[in-house]
Amino acid sequence: MRIIKIGGSIQKDPNDYHLIAEKIKKFTDDKVIVVTSALKNVTNELLQVTNEPEKAVSKVSEIIDRHYDMLSKVSNGEVFEEGFQLLSKVTDELAKVAWAIGMLGENNPRLRDYVLSFGERMAVIILGEALRSYGIDARPITEPPLITDSNYGEANVLLPETKERLHALLESVKSKVVVVPGFIGITPEGKYTTIGRGGSDYSATVIAKALNVKEVRLVTEVPGIMTGDPRKFKGAKTIPRLSLEEAVELSQLGAKRLHPKTFDPVFDTDIEVYVEGLYDVEFTVVKGSCTPSDVLKGIAVVEGLTLIDVESTRMVGRIGSAAAVMTEAQKANVNIIAMSQPASETSIQLVVSSSDAKKLQERLASLKEFVKDISAIDVDAVSIVGCGLQRPEIASKVISSAAAYNPISVSRGMKRVSLTFIAERGQAVELAEELHEVVLKWIN
Repeated sequence: MRIIKIGGSIQKDPNDYHLIAEKIKKFTDDKVIVVTSALKNVTNELLQVTNEPEKAVSKVSEIIDRHYDMLSKVSNGEVFEEGFQLLSKVTDELAKVAWAIGMLGENNPRLRDYVLSFGERMAVIILGEALRSYGIDARPITEPPLITDSNYGEANVLLPETKERLHALLESVKSKVVVVPGFIGITPEGKYTTIGRGGSDYSATVIAKALNVKEVRLVTEVPGIMTGDPRKFKGAKTIPRLSLEEAVELSQLGAKRLHPKTFDPVFDTDIEVYVEGLYDVEFTVVKGSCTPSDVLKGIAVVEGLTLIDVESTRMVGRIGSAAAVMTEAQKANVNIIAMSQPASETSIQLVVSSSDAKKLQERLASLKEFVKDISAIDVDAVSIVGCGLQRPEIASKVISSAAAYNPISVSRGMKRVSLTFIAERGQAVELAEELHEVVLKWIN
C-alpha cells in the first residue's frame, strides 16, 4: 500500500488531472490511498466566507460554480452524473451554511473549521471522478479519515481512534484507489476540525503511521526540496536525500513549506517520504536520521524581520527579567522568531516579523523598572542546513565563510543540523548567496 498526497496547487486545470492520473496509475499494482488538498485558493476563499458574512452567499456561489465547472471538464457520461450527485449533496449543505452565516453574521473557531472542511470534501469528489474517467478503479470518500480532539484550527489527531476508523474504511471500500480529504478531521462527537495550514501533508504521514505503510509521496508543483529558492539562487537544484532532521529544519525555514508536524509520525519508523513535482521527474526522499557521510544540503532565507535590542544593566542578576520581556511579547500577540542573551545579561535580542516590531517596542517600553534602551534594525535570517554541521570541521568552514558579512548573531537548530545567521538586510542577500555556493560544493 502507498499513500499519495495531491496538493491543491496542482489541481488548476484538466491537464493537471491527466498528469495526476498518470502518476497514480504507476502504483495501482497495490492499494493506494490518495489524500487531497482543496483546489488552489479555495481554502482562502472559504475563510473570506466566515470573515465577511455579508458576502458569504455570493462568495460561496462562486466557489460552488468553480467546482461544477471543473467536474464537467475532468469527467463525462455516467461518471459525471455520479459525481454531480455526490457534489450536489456537499454543495447544498455549503449553500445553507453560507445563508445562515449571512443572516446571523456568526464567526467562531468551530464554525470556521466546518466551513473550511468543504474545500477538501468537494476536492475529493472532483479528483475521484477524474481518476475514474481515466480508467482507474477509484472511490472518493468525503468524510475525514482522521479522528481528532476539539482544538479547532489546530486539532490534534487521536491515533488509536484514527487507526480503527481507517481499518474500517478499508474493509468497506474495495476499490484499488481510495481518495480521502486531507487537512480536516472529525471529533468523536462528529464535529469537523482542521489540523493547521499545510495539514494535508501531515494527514498523509499520520495515515501511513496508522496503517504501517512504508511509502508516502507528497506531490506538489515543485521538484522536491531544493538547495535554495530557484528564484533567488543561481544553480539551485533538487536535493536527492534528506534525513528527517534536515527535512524538518528546511521545511520550516521555507525551502518547502510543510505542516510543522509532517515528519513527526515518521520518526522511529522505516517510512520513506518522497517529495516530488507533478511536472518533473526529480524528487527528494526523506528517510532515516543523520549519517556520518552527510554534508550540507540547503539554504533558506526568512525575510522581513526586525531585531529588537533591549539593553540595561538593571537586568544583570535579576531573576525574571527575560521572562518579563517574553510575557510582554505574549501580551502583544507577537511570535518570537529568534532570541539571544549574552552571559553578561546586559541585553536581550528578539527577532520578530517587521509587521509586529512597532507594537512589541511599545509594550517593552512599559518595563521601565529594568529596561533602559530599546533599539531596532531591519534584518533577515539566513539558515544553512545539513547533518554535516555536526562535524566541527564543516561547521567551522561555514562560520568562516559567513564571517566576512559580519552577521549579528548565529544559532544552532535541532540536533545541530542547522546554523542560522541574523544579518542586516543589506548584507543578508550576499551572505545567503555565499552560503549557497558552499552548499553546492559539498552536495556535488
